[in-house]
Amino acid sequence: MSESTLSIAYHDLCATVGGYLGYGRDSSAWTTAQTSQIDEYIQAGVRQFYFPPAVEGIESGYEWSFMRPTTTLVTVSGEGEVDLPDDFSRLIGDLTFEPEVHCYPIPLVGQGLILARLQADSTNSRPEMAATRYKDGTGTTGQRQEIMFYPTPDDAYTLTYKYETFSGKLTAAAPYPLGGMKYAPVLESSCVAIAEQRANGERGVYWDEFTRLLAAAVKRDRQAGAKHFGAMGENDNMISRTPRRGWGSSYPIDYKGESW
Repeated sequence: MSESTLSIAYHDLCATVGGYLGYGRDSSAWTTAQTSQIDEYIQAGVRQFYFPPAVEGIESGYEWSFMRPTTTLVTVSGEGEVDLPDDFSRLIGDLTFEPEVHCYPIPLVGQGLILARLQADSTNSRPEMAATRYKDGTGTTGQRQEIMFYPTPDDAYTLTYKYETFSGKLTAAAPYPLGGMKYAPVLESSCVAIAEQRANGERGVYWDEFTRLLAAAVKRDRQAGAKHFGAMGENDNMISRTPRRGWGSSYPIDYKGESW
């Protein structure tokens, strides 16, 4: 699929910020120090857009729908922990089995519960619950996370899950930000607002423009979300009230010596 010609890319942001700072829009005319400064402001502007501040009409901690991808992992028989992707921030919702595996989704619980259950019962079986936890950090990379299961898987299960993602910095080799074309104006204004604040030591008209565009973008993102949220009544906590062996289990039906 070809990229939209209206998408904004790293070189577009460089030209915009360079022009605002008075260095011109031609990157070949910039000094090494100017290029470094422009890149610094752009990366800060991208982070500000991905994790927006609280402004009028927007609560702190708003999460964009486009930063919640869906992916899969495959368990290994006899191994209770699986490394999560490098860009993993947090799990959103339950993990689900493939359609032909007829059982409840795997809910997220605290790691203390997983450890307690493993201590009491080390039998390998189909996973019934999961927890995420940070791994030891070395400082050579960002700290990574893993997911742990109870019971320890007894087979290779393909599990689908949604998660909040981190993103790498924009570069000439990876020029396109998350979100796509429709968020180009707010992303551009975020980068210029950072340049305005750091170069002038104050927030000004570009910050005002950024907050206005941000509020509109959040409204648009919310409109793209779910319109139906499922049952909201008595059965909402069905999984949490199900007995232990009801989680993740599909019981066979026996008839005249045959099992299904």
